[in-house]
Amino acid sequence: MTILNVAIIGTGIFAKETHLPTLKNLSNEFKVVGCYNRSIEKAEEFGELASCKVYKTVDELFQDSQVDVVDVLVPNQFNLTYVELAAKYKKHIIMEKPISATLEDSRKIYKLAKENPDIFIGINENWLYLKAAQILKENLPKIGKIESFTYNSTGPFVSKNKYGTAWRAHPQHIGGYLSDGGVHQLALLTEVLGPIAKISSLTKQIRKESGTDDTCFSTCSMKEGDNVIGTYTYSSAFGQTDKWTIFKIYGDNGSLFLNLSNKKKPYIELNVGPNAETADVKGQIVEFSESNFFGVESEFKAMHEAITNKETYKGSVEACGHHLFVVGAILESSSKGGSMVKVEQY
Repeated sequence: MTILNVAIIGTGIFAKETHLPTLKNLSNEFKVVGCYNRSIEKAEEFGELASCKVYKTVDELFQDSQVDVVDVLVPNQFNLTYVELAAKYKKHIIMEKPISATLEDSRKIYKLAKENPDIFIGINENWLYLKAAQILKENLPKIGKIESFTYNSTGPFVSKNKYGTAWRAHPQHIGGYLSDGGVHQLALLTEVLGPIAKISSLTKQIRKESGTDDTCFSTCSMKEGDNVIGTYTYSSAFGQTDKWTIFKIYGDNGSLFLNLSNKKKPYIELNVGPNAETADVKGQIVEFSESNFFGVESEFKAMHEAITNKETYKGSVEACGHHLFVVGAILESSSKGGSMVKVEQY
């Protein structure tokens, strides 16, 4: 198996606690050979932890012929700059979600990806690789024609969050937490039911710490299927309440209910039958478990296959760009009093 040499840009919490352990676990696929951080002290700390080279400049990293893949974990307003460097130096590149801070930047990244088909340009969107999505898709045919859905990811505000960094409190990316955390939810939703065509939404800001609107209640019309409609609700800004991540899909011959609220004990409930009087399957529970890093290992394996064997990668620019376009449409709709808005497509 081909081992790809990885250089990491941005050596913060997620790099140290998630990406580095994952890459070490996948030692047959990857080797961390270098890192860069604007803070030389943080870079050197990571370099010691990873036993890798520390680059003094970004250009030095991209010019290193030993580097195959650049793994970028920085505030997403810088993603476009690194994609431009990857295109210039012909390096494969993977970036943390959301794809970019603005819709315009995402369009530019898409253009660069189309102009450089010889290099891999992808997004680390681990929710695309959850077992939950796979199990839901496998069971969709059992519930007949898909009619509608409800997706609800809501919970209390966490006042002491290690990921509550300054760039999140003063977001340059559209939608703030609506895109930062919301794209995870949109990834799971659209991985199962396909792209969103139109959306009507109202948003509001509950917490000053969010920096901008942090709550949305929406109705959606899907691009695929026969007039599939549903609701999408997202916020982590409420007072004391249970944290929910639930996804219910209604068909004309049954329903599927995903409860991902407890990430350590998720389950899916299947009901099959054309009406209230007929239950071919009643309350069948499918228990499963997600990986420790919630799909991160699977996405890195998929990236390796995409680079070495030209396999399809779910976190493509098109897929993850769509998630950001949905956020853009949510904000546009809210600014128009909840009017139905078409979601931009590449």
